Amino acid sequence: SYYLPPGQAPDEHAHFEYVLFLVRHARLPRYGVDAVSYESYQAPLYYTLCAAVCKLTMLAGLEAGPRPARPLPSADELMRRFPRSPLVPRAQYELALHAAGWAADLTPAERAGWWAARWFTVLLGALGIALAHRIAFLIAPGRPWIAATVAAGIACQPMYAHICAAVGNDPPSVVVLGAVALLILLVLRDGATPGRVGWLGGFLGLALLTKDSANVGLPVAVLAVLLAVGKAREPQPSPSLVVDLGLALAALRWRELLARLGLMLGVAAVVGGWWYVRNTVLYGSPLHYPANVEIQMPWDFYLIYPEWLPRALSLSLPMTFRNFWAGFGWTLVVLPLWWYWLIFGLCMLPASGLVLLVADWRRGRVRPSLFQVRGLWMLALILALMALAVTGHALFIGLGGGSQGRYYFPALPSMALLAALGLDRLLPAGTRRAAPFIVGGLMLAFNLYCLFGWVIPYCRALTG
Repeated sequence: SYYLPPGQAPDEHAHFEYVLFLVRHARLPRYGVDAVSYESYQAPLYYTLCAAVCKLTMLAGLEAGPRPARPLPSADELMRRFPRSPLVPRAQYELALHAAGWAADLTPAERAGWWAARWFTVLLGALGIALAHRIAFLIAPGRPWIAATVAAGIACQPMYAHICAAVGNDPPSVVVLGAVALLILLVLRDGATPGRVGWLGGFLGLALLTKDSANVGLPVAVLAVLLAVGKAREPQPSPSLVVDLGLALAALRWRELLARLGLMLGVAAVVGGWWYVRNTVLYGSPLHYPANVEIQMPWDFYLIYPEWLPRALSLSLPMTFRNFWAGFGWTLVVLPLWWYWLIFGLCMLPASGLVLLVADWRRGRVRPSLFQVRGLWMLALILALMALAVTGHALFIGLGGGSQGRYYFPALPSMALLAALGLDRLLPAGTRRAAPFIVGGLMLAFNLYCLFGWVIPYCRALTG
């Protein structure tokens, strides 16, 4: 956050323009009506909190110094100073320069508010790490090094550090979905009491007010409450799968289940439902998603032209993977291609360990509790739903043009825990306690390499 010039993270200037609108007008913007950024359709919770921080900073009379004296370079000059990778189109340099020019026109007080909003976002990123640690500890309380490995891996992940260093609504999404996942686990472990279910509904409501992708926790929460309430009796098995399903449904504690689900969804609606009512009144749709309408693909495009699906995936999946690990600034600061192949190979190690762990479970070599099995399934379902949402977004914004690895960050606790469990299976028993130091040390070294080898040289090329 200290080294990164204002506006040099994906869409950061547009996110902060939303914040400034709230500071200046003390009301939510109307997309397409008010003169405000293309991010102004986003759910308002994070921006409202940032506006409060920004306003307090400005009222305190703090300033960030005068406008930079040196003019910004042209796109051609910037590409000479910081050579363009074949993976990066020229348009990304132009976007970065546009954002830098917009930021340079802010007053010193507004720039001070920007820095305050950045530090607030850093705190949210740290809270997301703490929640991930707690989630992992609930799943594996007897092996605290797994939770420590999860926290160390997320804290030192280069793109997570980059995104948390800038104004944007990805870190708060990590927090609210992490809180939802934690409460889901508590409901599964300790029961669906009205208090726990009410808190879960409250954080589901906050997810509604944070970012659309955070809503993947809603169906998982419904399933978790269903499992926690359980059955009134165990039905007798039958030869028919359909009959078994019917008997299982009939055996549920329906009265308690409907009461708990009604409480959870009711609290969520009270906390966050007003946002969708507002959207319906203003735009005629509760899920107002007007961004990139000029390149939005029709919903049936891949049904009509199925031959385009493999092409789009071949563009979006590699781009998403690169941006997840190291695609800084306006995704124009990238590493040499061999780095991504190396990272992909290293990612296969915990994946193979996870396969071995599942095989051990199937053969009875490990005996996790029912809570651990259900908890891991819930976390895996959150990750799967997030993958569907991110891939769908990428496929329908042009042909793979909406690929951003940071969109997976709300599911980082699930990803990191699965990776830590896989790595734990591969390591010899005597070295498993060292996993946090191994993972944290390697990730920190990679993070510092990205910062001093790539991000800071780019910042110097931009500012002259």
